Amino acid sequence: MNYSTSIDDYRDNRDKLLTIPKPSLIQNKNVIQMQHLAQIHMDSAARMLHPTSAYICILFSDRALEYMLKALYMKEKNCLFPPPSFTLQDVIELTTQNSVPDLDRALFMYTIHFLAGYNDVSFLRFIHTSELQKLLKQVDDVVLHLSARVASHTSESYRSIFP
Repeated sequence: MNYSTSIDDYRDNRDKLLTIPKPSLIQNKNVIQMQHLAQIHMDSAARMLHPTSAYICILFSDRALEYMLKALYMKEKNCLFPPPSFTLQDVIELTTQNSVPDLDRALFMYTIHFLAGYNDVSFLRFIHTSELQKLLKQVDDVVLHLSARVASHTSESYRSIFP
């Protein structure tokens, strides 16, 4: 027997309250703004690509992923405002394509979020620039993938920080 939890009830009610009948100009502007913020944060993360600023790089990466998730949420749920944060279930639902969950991508995003919120960053003092660059490249790939699902025009799309 499947019983609905209070979290599921909250999600359903939230989605009903925030859903709009059809995509509007305001919604499109909000989605474009979220993509723009993701671009700014990834550009900033690329500037922090040094072991001494590894935590800041991860923090900017996390924010870029969050803004792109918010843009995707607003577009897919046809709503004006995204939720303030996402659960792991939300991330899995948003990264699902063609009824197939992309667990690798969802868990990577959640790992970056965990690292950004972790209080003790002393483990990052041992990170090498090449490892940090590899991590940032993977974040860039995820943001590119999500942007392709969000952007309605190529001029709105996220541009990779790597040549």
